[in-house]
Amino acid sequence: MSFSAPTARLLLTTLLCSGAVACSPFKTEMPPSQVTLPAQFTAAPASTEATDLTTWWTAWQDPLLTRLIQQALAANPEIRVAQARVQESRAYTTMAKSALYPTLGATAGMMGGGMDWRHPVPPLLKMAEPNIQDPATDGHLAGITMAWEPDIWGGNRARARGAKQMALASEDVLHGTHMAIAADVAANYVTARGLQQRIALLDQSVSTLQSLLHYASARFDAGQTTQADLETIRGQIAAAQAQRPLLVAALDACRHRLAILSGQPPEQAPDLSAPAQYRVPAPPMTELPSTVLERRPDVRLEKHLLDANLQRLISTKTDLLPRFGLEFFGGDGRLRFDGIPGVSGSGGLMAVNAYLPIFNAGRIQAKIHASDAQLQQALATYDQTVLTALAEVEDAYENRSSADQSITSLTAEVSALSQAATQARGLYEGGRFTMQDVLTTRIKKIAAQDDLATAQTRQALATVQLARALGGGWSNQPPS
Repeated sequence: MSFSAPTARLLLTTLLCSGAVACSPFKTEMPPSQVTLPAQFTAAPASTEATDLTTWWTAWQDPLLTRLIQQALAANPEIRVAQARVQESRAYTTMAKSALYPTLGATAGMMGGGMDWRHPVPPLLKMAEPNIQDPATDGHLAGITMAWEPDIWGGNRARARGAKQMALASEDVLHGTHMAIAADVAANYVTARGLQQRIALLDQSVSTLQSLLHYASARFDAGQTTQADLETIRGQIAAAQAQRPLLVAALDACRHRLAILSGQPPEQAPDLSAPAQYRVPAPPMTELPSTVLERRPDVRLEKHLLDANLQRLISTKTDLLPRFGLEFFGGDGRLRFDGIPGVSGSGGLMAVNAYLPIFNAGRIQAKIHASDAQLQQALATYDQTVLTALAEVEDAYENRSSADQSITSLTAEVSALSQAATQARGLYEGGRFTMQDVLTTRIKKIAAQDDLATAQTRQALATVQLARALGGGWSNQPPS
């Protein structure tokens, strides 16, 4: 198929215009962040090498914890939702990129039928030959169409870049979901283990109090104590027994949550009857604050949304400029009437159109102002996310440090009370202490052990919080 000279000149002129003006004359830059990053985290321990936090839970050396997290990451419904949104965003990116290319299509059609001419056959002849019919016609037309709007000012490219940023943002949502699910599983697991330890200590405390009540009752019968002493002990037993259902309910809630995180109904909660094996690792070392922010999915998400808003503003500004379009049709066809020689042929038709906005009642300018305001909102949201991330890291390090200090003091208290209990037992056997002294010292030791168990759970939770605050729990591998 060949082009005529005017058509060829028209096509060449359009292509030259497209290549001569390669970008928008509007210069739009990213507004600067208002947050000044600190040189380092004040509460972080000094280190020259950062800890790998991709699978931070493996440092706890608990096979059950690792299995529960892996199950949740494989089957959690929230992760499936995030994965589907990644696929959706990628499809939108492909749609946006398609505007940069010409649209080609094929068209074809056939027609046929009788023609009702005004007396094409003489009436007398038709009376003599009744089988004579009106002339019939048939034809066909087939061709190729092409439409293209050259991206002279870069508006379509900006939309494609914005769509790409939105796709990256959806990947960050998936990464953040991975991070949150892993931390949620670990937090519920260590909480459940701490509750189990506290329930066991509570049972020991109740048993010791009952022994104390039995001993005090014998002394009461001997006239060596008062009724008030007995009632005081009974009150302590009742208060301890009242705590047990609450601890059991909290333990069951953690187990149910673990099941739900793994995509299972609460009735299929994991069995935690085996002793816990986890060891709370040392606080993870970290890099510069800027490096942590680059790894945190929530900060990355807001950065991609900020970039997407910038591209939207760039694209919106190009609406003020003229637009050009190129359309082409080339085809082959034939038309035939009975009794008349058929007509057939092939050829092409090309058109160039242009549009320049002259008056739109301020609609385009208002759209630009709205896009600019959205960019400023995205920047403010990004800055707020950065500030929140920095605060979370500092708070997590301080929580872990305070928990460590508390455990050191409580461990010393438990050790001292253990020695006191041993000495009280020896003094009782030597006749210098009563059994009540021995049991009372034992109760104090159990109470200190309960405080220590609570502090150890707080330490474990602070460590989980720290791993999450540092952006651990997801891989740099592109999501599927």
